[in-house]
Amino acid sequence: MFVSQLSIITELRRASKSHSSVPMLQFLVSFLSSVLWLKYGLIKADATITFVNSLGTLIAAYILGCFWYYAPSRASVETRVLATALTALVLVTLVDRATDPAAVDAFSLVCCLMTLVFLGSPLSQIGSVVRLRDASVLLPSVTVLAFTNNVLWTVYGYLHNDPYMLFPNSIGAGLCAGQLALIAYYGRAAAQAAHTHTGGTLEMTTVA
Repeated sequence: MFVSQLSIITELRRASKSHSSVPMLQFLVSFLSSVLWLKYGLIKADATITFVNSLGTLIAAYILGCFWYYAPSRASVETRVLATALTALVLVTLVDRATDPAAVDAFSLVCCLMTLVFLGSPLSQIGSVVRLRDASVLLPSVTVLAFTNNVLWTVYGYLHNDPYMLFPNSIGAGLCAGQLALIAYYGRAAAQAAHTHTGGTLEMTTVA
């Protein structure tokens, strides 16, 4: 799943040449979610969760570095990345210093919430998808792998009797299915046609 996100780097390179738009929110949330789930894996002493999210954190950090490299306004990217990193640091520090066992449950709920925000973040573009009848802002390869990933984590949560893995990933699978439905219904032809006719003159932005 995390490796599939590397396909965005090709989109960033194209965008830097054609001045088109590449939303950044999904990858900020991916970084924050990976850091929190990494901490969750360490708390639970679960090697699988720890390893997967260690890899996810590194990949998300690399992608954010690519956003910074290709962005026309690097200061804007720096501000958003710094805010995300500080949020992760605060949450991890709070759970480390907490003495109440309920704090771990609260942290686990935050991890669940971040999973749903990460998987649902592409749906923030649903208005423009419906209005323009064009789903080019949704990445098919990433969405397919996200759906598969969530189904697998749902099964993992069920087998390990872990509701914090089971419920957010089952909901996440539903969100991914919704994105796939939008991609199937609206497709990407409209954006490609517009790019051909305009010569790619839209301004690139890193939308948070």
